[in-house]
Parts: sequence; C-alpha cells; structure tokens
Amino acid sequence: MGNLYRLLTILSLATLVSGSRCTSVSDHNDSVGAKKEVVEAVPVEGFAEDTVLILKYHQFAKEYLFQDAEKAMFYSKHVLRLSQKHRWSKGKILAYNLLSTYYLMDGSYDVLRELSNETMSLSKDLPFYTAYSKYFLAESYSEYRQWDSAQINYRQAIAIFEELGEDSSAATCINALGNSYREKSLFAEAIPYYEQAYARFDKMNSDWGRATVLQNRGYLHVIRKEREQAEDLLKRSLVLFQKINNRYGELNVLNDLANIYCLSNQNELAITTAARALDYSTIFHSSQQTNWALLSLARAYKNKKMFREALDYMEKVIFNRRMLHTEYVQRQYTMFQLSYDNQIMDSQIQNKIIAEQRTVQRFLIGFSCLIIAFAAFLWFNNKKLRRKNAEISEAMARGQAIERKRVAAELHDNLGGTLASLNWYLFGIDKKVLSPEEQKIYESVHQMVGAAYREVRSLSHNLMPPELEEHGLVMAMHRLIDKMNENKNIEFSFNVSGMSHRLNNKTEFELYSIVLELTNNIIKHSGANKASINLTENKNIHLTIIDNGNGMVEPSRQGVGLKNVKNRVESLRGKVQIISQQPKGLKVDIEIPKTLI
Repeated sequence: MGNLYRLLTILSLATLVSGSRCTSVSDHNDSVGAKKEVVEAVPVEGFAEDTVLILKYHQFAKEYLFQDAEKAMFYSKHVLRLSQKHRWSKGKILAYNLLSTYYLMDGSYDVLRELSNETMSLSKDLPFYTAYSKYFLAESYSEYRQWDSAQINYRQAIAIFEELGEDSSAATCINALGNSYREKSLFAEAIPYYEQAYARFDKMNSDWGRATVLQNRGYLHVIRKEREQAEDLLKRSLVLFQKINNRYGELNVLNDLANIYCLSNQNELAITTAARALDYSTIFHSSQQTNWALLSLARAYKNKKMFREALDYMEKVIFNRRMLHTEYVQRQYTMFQLSYDNQIMDSQIQNKIIAEQRTVQRFLIGFSCLIIAFAAFLWFNNKKLRRKNAEISEAMARGQAIERKRVAAELHDNLGGTLASLNWYLFGIDKKVLSPEEQKIYESVHQMVGAAYREVRSLSHNLMPPELEEHGLVMAMHRLIDKMNENKNIEFSFNVSGMSHRLNNKTEFELYSIVLELTNNIIKHSGANKASINLTENKNIHLTIIDNGNGMVEPSRQGVGLKNVKNRVESLRGKVQIISQQPKGLKVDIEIPKTLI
C-alpha cells in the first residue's frame, strides 16, 4: 500500500510537470470562481485534527476535479498522505476515488486499474465504494477492449448502486455501459442505454448527467458520420456544461466539435473551437485533451492549405505524444520498480514477522515451561501434603482407637470391677433381718447396681468392639445384629453386598457407631417390630436402615442421637437422607464417597 502511495505521488508530479506551468494553489487564480485558500504544509498532529483536514481537502479536491486538475491532484495527494499517516482505510478510499476519477478523465488506465483493485481490497464493508471500484475497473477493461470483463463489472456496479438507492451513480454506470457497446460498434444496442441513463438524470434534474449522456451519444453520431445530429447533441451538451461551470465537460465537448468541423471542412469554426479547447486544456492541465486540440488545429490549417501553421501544430502534436509516451514508459518502469521493491519489502517484512514470531514463540515456550514446572511443583507439593494428611489422619485414627481401648478398659476393669464388687457385697447382706420396707430398698439397689454393671459392660464393648478391630465392619455388624435379636421384641436383619475388602479404621468405626446409634433409636423410640440394615459397596458405600415404626420425627424433636449421626456422616464427607416410608416407618439413607475410603 505504501508503494501504491509512492507511485501515485510520482505520477501526480509527472502530471503536474507536464502542464504548461507549475504553480502553487495559493498563487494560481482560477478565472472561473477559484478559491484562494492556502494548504497547510505540516498537518496538525493527532488523528482527530487530521481527520478534519482530510475531509476538508477531500471537499476541495471534489470542487476542483472538473475545474483544475492540478489543484484537484494537489488536494487528493494531501488526503492520501494524511490517511496513510494514520492508516485510515476510509480516508484512503476517498483519495483513491478522487484519483480514479482524474485518471479516468486523463486516460491513464494502467494506474486506474491499480487504484480500482486497491480500493476494492479496502472497501469490503463499504458497498458504495466497492461499486465505484468496479465501475472504474470496468472502464479500464473497456479501454483494453476486454468487453466481457467490462460489462460484468458495469452490471455488478449498477446492481449495488440500485440496491443502495444511488440513482445518479447507477445512471452513470448505465451511460458507461452504452459507451462500451458504442466502442464495439453495436450502435443499436448502445442507444437504449443512453436513453435509460438520460431518463434517470432528467428525473433527478441533473444537468451534469444530461450533458454527459448527450456528449456520449453525440460522439456515437460522430463515429457514424452523422454530423448534423452529432453537432446538435454536442451543442446541447456544451450549453449544459457551461451552465454548471464544468470546465472539463466544456473542454471535452469543444474537442469533439472541433473534430466534426474539421471533418466537414468548416475550418474557421474548427480553428476557433480547437483554440478554445487548447486554452481550456492548458488551464485544466490535461495532456490528452491538449493533444486532441492541437491535432484539430493541425488538420484545420492543413485543410486551409496553411501548411506552415499546420506543420507547427503537428510538431506540437508529435512532441505532446512523445511526452505522453514518455510518461507512460515512466509509469510502467515505476510500476515494475515498485513491484520489485514491494516484493523485497514484503520479504523483509515477512522475515521480520517470522523473527518476531520466533521471539514470541521462544517466550511462550519458556513461559509454558515455567508454568509446567510450577504446576509440577504444586502437584508434588500437593501430593506430599495429601500423604502427610493421610499419615496424620491414620495417626489420629490409631490414637482414637488406642484412646477408645484405654477408656473401654478403664470402664470394664475399674468401674465395672467396682460395680461387680458392690453387687457381690449386696449378695452378702442377709435379707431376712431386714424389714419389708428395707427389703424393697435392697431389691431396688441390687437391680440398679446390676443394670449399671451391664450398661458399663455394654458401653465398654461398644467403644471398641474386639470383633470390629480384629475382623472388620461386616463381622462386627453380624455380631451386633445377633445380640439385638436376643431381645425378641424387634426382628433385625442385616444384608451386605460387595464389601470384598475392609475399609479404613475411621470409616469402619464411624459406620459402626452410626448403626449403633440408629438401631438404639429404633429400639427406644420407633415402636417398630421389624428393621433392616443394608450395607452396599459399588461406586460409593451405601448404608440404608429401614424400620416399620412411627415414621418421621419432627426436626424440633430430634435428639442428640440423630445429630451425632449427621455429624459422623459429615466427617466422612457423605450425605444423609431421612425419608418417611409408606404406609409407615422410616428410612435413613447414607452415602459415603469411596474416594475417601
């Protein structure tokens, strides 16, 4: 894109040098209402300020586009330079659109094609300018007689303009489509397009549009050598261009009229008209139009047998053609040189991008390695902590087991022994010497001491049942159920599924304590005559206790026992559900994660 900018700068400078004089905008007074503003040499820094300048210069360039090519190109270059500075695509599109219009009028179709392609690549989200790039591209194809490609692009541009409601632009493309048929000598096909374009411009009351269509249709009659019709249409077009003060339009029509006068031997009219065209082309700085005016003058003087004057003008024609050819060769050379420079620059940019990508890649690899190392450190540290936690948990479990054994032994040996001795001493008292009242007291005390002894033995056994420690949870549960079934009041059943191996000490003790607490609640409070304990091992450990008793206990009336059960389940990170059974009874469902066991 930078190369295209340099190319346009070189070409615009060449265009300005080829004019009759090179003056600044501030010094050149336009005889047809020119503005006298001065261009700022150094634009204000900052995008916001430069955007204002871009829009301002774009407006000036549009106003001068058909009045003074030098000024139009001058402002267009400033629009492009400031847009390049900020890499503003919209500004570059505005500049390319102006330059494309100029190079279309100047006949620089090689540059026009480059500009059209560049505009199309930038205007993907701007359909209006995409349509104009297709229009300019079609004009380039027409010049090189690539008719099919030209007509495809014309029709695509028309479709976009009509969809956007841009009737004037669509009519311009329709007029150009008529020109393409005219250049192919398909005059009958061209005329309906001219009529359609003229009708659209007439509906919009566009003098410029009507003048343009009249001129193009007039030139069709020039080609067909229908001079009267051609002259009439061209004069009507000239009046309209003069009305709207469109210098380029006047210049173009004057050259066409001079050509007609030459062909019809109206030599004085030809000389007068061509001289006016030459003056206008000098002001407009158009080498192509200057060449046409000089050629008409040479032909007119030749028709008048004024060979010296004809030769002078012909020499100017030849010189001007040589200048045009030189400019064309310079453009071609510059384009090839810029293409080569562009490839070198692209290669350098690509190498730079690759180097930057490698640097970023190395940084990312290094950063990734650091992250992996840190993650590995955290993983090993976490593993070490988990191992320590497991050791601590195991030590706590062992400590709790030892403490339970100690408390159980203390209860059994000390308190149990004391109660047994007390009971023995009671047996030594002779009841016969006691009064009836004293005998009742003696019996009550004897029963209470016996009951206390049995409670202490049961408590000592339940704190750490020998079978739980030696044979595991399943065996301890079987022994517990057998003891409870000795009561004969409630029928307990125990069902086990899975449990192919022992659980850790803490889990086994907590589950045993939970069963002990819940079965004790069933015996004391449920009023049931049947109960079942189900222990299942699959993905997790499931413990289910079901009875056919009184059912759900109100939460406000739940005692310490159920709270202890919930606390024990939470210590194993499990879940507990208490569900009422139909028609009566209660179900306690406990799930313990196997991953923690």
